[in-house]
Amino acid sequence: MMAMMMMAPVRKSACSRCAPISSTCWLLLLMCISIVVAVSVSAENHCSELRYEHSLNTHHLQFTKEIPDREYGVLKQFKSLHCCGKGYRSIEWFKNNKPHPWSKDVSSFIVYPEAANQTIYSPRLEENDIGNYSCILRNETHAIKHEIELRLQDKLDNPMPTFRPKDLVVSVGESARFYCEAFVGNLYLPDATNEIVWSQMFDDHPHNVTDSMQVNVTREEGQIIGSYLSIPNIQTHHYGRYRCQIVSGNSAQKLNLSVLLSPVEVTAITDTQLSVLVYVMATLLLVLVILFAWICRTVQQRTTHKKDNRCSAQFIANNEHENV
Repeated sequence: MMAMMMMAPVRKSACSRCAPISSTCWLLLLMCISIVVAVSVSAENHCSELRYEHSLNTHHLQFTKEIPDREYGVLKQFKSLHCCGKGYRSIEWFKNNKPHPWSKDVSSFIVYPEAANQTIYSPRLEENDIGNYSCILRNETHAIKHEIELRLQDKLDNPMPTFRPKDLVVSVGESARFYCEAFVGNLYLPDATNEIVWSQMFDDHPHNVTDSMQVNVTREEGQIIGSYLSIPNIQTHHYGRYRCQIVSGNSAQKLNLSVLLSPVEVTAITDTQLSVLVYVMATLLLVLVILFAWICRTVQQRTTHKKDNRCSAQFIANNEHENV
């Protein structure tokens, strides 16, 4: 009886210790589920938002939005890579030319099927995840490929470009779209902010872009920021140089990415090409002079011959008249 009475508090004490542990486990489980759901929604939506306008009503094999050539990640943090496309029957992912799926010693990245395999992600980035990734989109007849270099970035002094805007040649009345993006990392100061602004440059001075729309975007909890500049109706005053300026609260320097909007392609001519062009033009001119001289001489000869014929005919006619 004494033994049973002594055991009761022990059991009660054990149960009282189990209760908080169980609650903590449930709380951690709910937090993990919330994080997974948030990551899933973000990964799923990336390729469905802000696609190229020309890709919305077409169905051929193509990339549907800008894809970075280089990505940065932080150890033990979430990281995703995207290959947004359409018109494909299959998407293949490779790391250093090794096809997915990968063993843990190659990469911890897994494919996200809810995004139609356009996205791969790692919940906690590891050192062996660093390398060169590529995606290949295929249909029955064609294939297109894109390569992404993934690097580690722990301490960030300045924004690191992940997508540089591309020069465009556009006719008046058509539309233009530019995109710039950079890795800015985590903000460690409570009052620090990131900023990204598009400007049109005149004599190295920034001005507001008229008749345009700028849309700023972020991904991976604000570690990567980007901006779209859309000009729906190009006019002559839109041509020129543009600047995407990215300012991070953690950095001392600004990142400036420049791009050119032109009505025609501007190509430089080499000295050799110029010499050949001058030689061809001189030869052409000489041929024209010779041709002109030949034509003039031929006309003159024909005119002289006609005069001689007229004179001969008149002389014969006069002689016949005198004989009569």
